[in-house]
Amino acid sequence: MNNNEKNRLPRGWHLALLVLCFLSFVLYAMYFNSFGPNAQAAMRFFKIDEAKNGLILTVQSVGCLILTILLGLFGERLHKIRAIAFGLGLMGLAGLCVGLIPAMRSGSAYALMMGFSVFAGVGFITVDLLMNSVVADVFPAQKDTLLPVVHAFYGVGSMLAPIFVTALVTPERPESFARPYLIIGAAAIPVCLLLLGVSRRVSPETPYADMAAIRARARQNPSEIFREGKAWLYLLTCFFYLIFQTGVTAWLPTFCQETRGYDFTAAGLMVTVYFVGALIIRLLSPVIYRKISVERFLVLSLLLSAAVFLVFLFVPLPLGAGRLVILLLGLLQGAAVPSIVILCCSAFPERTASASSLVVFGVSLAGMAGPALMGYMMERTGYVSAMLLAVASLLLSVVLLPKARRVKDNG
Repeated sequence: MNNNEKNRLPRGWHLALLVLCFLSFVLYAMYFNSFGPNAQAAMRFFKIDEAKNGLILTVQSVGCLILTILLGLFGERLHKIRAIAFGLGLMGLAGLCVGLIPAMRSGSAYALMMGFSVFAGVGFITVDLLMNSVVADVFPAQKDTLLPVVHAFYGVGSMLAPIFVTALVTPERPESFARPYLIIGAAAIPVCLLLLGVSRRVSPETPYADMAAIRARARQNPSEIFREGKAWLYLLTCFFYLIFQTGVTAWLPTFCQETRGYDFTAAGLMVTVYFVGALIIRLLSPVIYRKISVERFLVLSLLLSAAVFLVFLFVPLPLGAGRLVILLLGLLQGAAVPSIVILCCSAFPERTASASSLVVFGVSLAGMAGPALMGYMMERTGYVSAMLLAVASLLLSVVLLPKARRVKDNG
C-alpha cells in the first residue's frame, strides 16, 4: 500500500456514503447522549429515582447485547451498508415513539419508555457495530485515518446533545423530556432512506458486490475470533473503559447539580465541554498516530485522564476551571474508542464485523451495568463513591490492554 492510496480522498458515491455515515453517527450520538442531560426531567415525568432511571439504559443495553452477539457471529453475512440503514431507521422509529409518550397519557409510560428504548438500542448498536466494519471494508487504505474521523462525528453529536436537550427541555414541564427524542427520530428516517439509495449505487464498487461469495466464506467458523484469548482481553478492556465513559456522561450533569450546585443548563453543558475535547482529539488522532503507536497513545491518554478526573472530583474549582478540567478529560479520552476499534480490526482483518463486535459488546455490557450500578451507588453511598467506581474501571481497562498484545492466538 503506497502513500497515494492512503491519502486518496473518497469521491462520487463513495463520498456520499461517507457523508451519510457521518450523519448517521451524529444522530446516533445525539440520541444516546441525550439521556444524561435529560435525566432530571425524565425522572420527574416518570416519577422515578436515579436507580430506576439508570435501569432504562440497562434494559436498552439488553437489546444491544443480544444483537451484538448475533452480529458478532453472523454480521459478516450481511450487506452492511443496508444493515446500517435498517438500524438507523429502527432508532428513528423508536425515537418517534418515545416522543409521543406524553401524548399517549398511558399509566404504563415508564414501561413504554423501556420497551421503546430496547428497539432504539437494537437500532443504534447496529449502526455502531457495522459502521466500523463498513469503513474498514470499503476504505481499507484509509482505515486508520477515516475511523477516527467517523468517530469524531460521534463526538459532534455527543457535543450537540446537551445543548440540544437544554434548548428543548424545560425542567418545570417534565413532559418536555420527549421533545429531543421526537426530533432526532424524525431526522433519522430520511437519512435512512438516503443511505438505502446510495447503497444501491455504491455496492458494485465495494466488497458487498458479491454477497453470495461473502456469505459462503462467512459460514466458515463464524465464532473464529472468540476462540482467541486476545479477543476476550480486548472485550474486557472496552467494557471497563466504557463503564467509565458511559457512567460519567450519563451522571455528570446530575453529579454537578447535586454536589456543585450547578443549574440545569450549566450542568448539561459539562457533557458538551467533555465532547468538545473528544472531538478535537479525534480529528487530530490520525496525525498523532504517525508519531506514536495507537496502543501506546491509548495507554498514556487513559492513565492521564484518570488523574485529571480525580482532580475534578477532589479539588474545589470554580465553574470556569471545572469546565477546563473536563475539556482536558475529553481531549485525553476522545480517541479511546476509535483506537480500540483500530486495534481490534487490525488484529482480525478478515473478520471486521466480528472484531468490531468486541468493542460494541463491551459498550453494551457497560451500558447495561454502569449507569444502573452508579445510580444505585449514588443513592446508597453518595455521588463521589459512584464516580470513584468509574475511575477504578478506567484504570482496570489500562491494566488489561497491554496484556492483549502478548496473548498468542488460540489463548
